[in-house]
Amino acid sequence: MRKKQPSEQLPQPQWLILFDGICGWCTGWVRFLIQHDTNKRFRFAPLQYPLGQQVLTKYELPQKAFSTFVVINPDGYLTKSTAALHLIHHLGGLWRMLYVFILIPKPLRDWVYDLMTHYRYQLRGTLTTCYRPPQEYQDRFLYNISLDRIALPLHSPGDTQEEVAHV
Repeated sequence: MRKKQPSEQLPQPQWLILFDGICGWCTGWVRFLIQHDTNKRFRFAPLQYPLGQQVLTKYELPQKAFSTFVVINPDGYLTKSTAALHLIHHLGGLWRMLYVFILIPKPLRDWVYDLMTHYRYQLRGTLTTCYRPPQEYQDRFLYNISLDRIALPLHSPGDTQEEVAHV
């Protein structure tokens, strides 16, 4: 088998999820998504790692205040409650029914999301180092990959799906 050259691009992940790697609440969500993502469409990277920082820069998102996870999909990026609902929808099964909450006005959904993120460290604590998954899930995490090796959508921040209510 041929070894990948550093200049070669990796295949585009269907969904790249950037998360706060030291947040117990956030890593709990990541573990939940891994366990329920039977199609293995999600890939993960901590916001604190170089890839996370490079993606935040690319989409002109804050690089220090990790108050939301960021979901990159083929159409652009999603944040806050919209991102969470789209992820749940794409898990399939009965989880899809929760997508009905997309009908709640975004400002109200995001207010609840912001309230949860404000207390996330108190709810689940923090980790001393960024989360590392069990060995069987290592291939779903992009820890030591640079942005130039991943094909991401070339949408500007104004082109996000934030207001889109369909999948």
